[in-house]
Amino acid sequence: MPAQPVNRTVWTCLLVVILAAGCVGSGSPTGSGPSSATEPAETDVAASSVSTAPPTLDGRLLFSRFTEATHTFNGMFVSAADGSGEVEVPMPWTEGGGRWSTSGELIAVPTQVEDGRVGTAILDDAGTVVRVLDIPDETLNLPCVVWSPDDTRLACTAWDDADATRGGIYTVRSSDGGDLVRLTTPPAGMADFPGDWSSNDDIVFIRPTADAESGPLFLVEASGGESTALTSTAADDSPRFSPDGSLVATSSGGVIEVIDATGSVVSSIAMSGSFAFGPAWSPDGEWLVFSSTSSGFMADLFVSRPDGSELYQVTRTSDNEITVDWGPERD
Repeated sequence: MPAQPVNRTVWTCLLVVILAAGCVGSGSPTGSGPSSATEPAETDVAASSVSTAPPTLDGRLLFSRFTEATHTFNGMFVSAADGSGEVEVPMPWTEGGGRWSTSGELIAVPTQVEDGRVGTAILDDAGTVVRVLDIPDETLNLPCVVWSPDDTRLACTAWDDADATRGGIYTVRSSDGGDLVRLTTPPAGMADFPGDWSSNDDIVFIRPTADAESGPLFLVEASGGESTALTSTAADDSPRFSPDGSLVATSSGGVIEVIDATGSVVSSIAMSGSFAFGPAWSPDGEWLVFSSTSSGFMADLFVSRPDGSELYQVTRTSDNEITVDWGPERD
């Protein structure tokens, strides 16, 4: 495999949300966005408040396990939303971090294509490769894991090993990778990573610098146009829309944050003695799932209401469970 550019390194850091100074930086965000978000109504969750009885939850979780010592994924898994019935989903390449389609029938995950570039594989929910998307460009790397609401398109992170100016967010058809459309062009020294595609046809993304993988959040219409800043303060990981598109969940400094359309933090979840990150919404918008670690690099999965109430620990393992996504039930 050829040597990867800076953008590839940044993309990997964001994907796995490494909790170390070498991958989570503290650079100052740039851009002309809204003023810093208002002080949130923060819920500080004590360990004693974690429920021992699982709530009634619908849907299925898709998550990965990651080994920090070797900086590698060691599996991708599907379970019920309460953590029961876990099964392994084979990864087609070395990268986990797959995302459910809106229907819950398919999974998009990064893969390596025949010429060594990074592209996209589409799996069924058992992990069988349904198709590997063509990259309709001779030099772009194009991992695409963010589905449109109707599952017909995917939003992608792009970079070119030979031309840094070609980086940004693109979209393609999910059926074959065709109809490549560029949406963003980040400033020099920065990179754009799509987080989610809303029911209102907006894409929310994070724009970090190469030496500080946290960054402000932006919005861009999926049909094209100028990007607009959602926050001027830095987030640490991929932003995710609530199902109705009115709220965005992300994290900053180990605290889960829920942000409204003005960029204001309307609620946050701080787990005492823990570092929480990587939230995703339940399909009905009533719950969040996220990773949290209290020591070292071993994170478990938790679910709670968006205000931090009804907290429940989903996994209790010695592994590091990250990049979680929450899809609907299948008939």
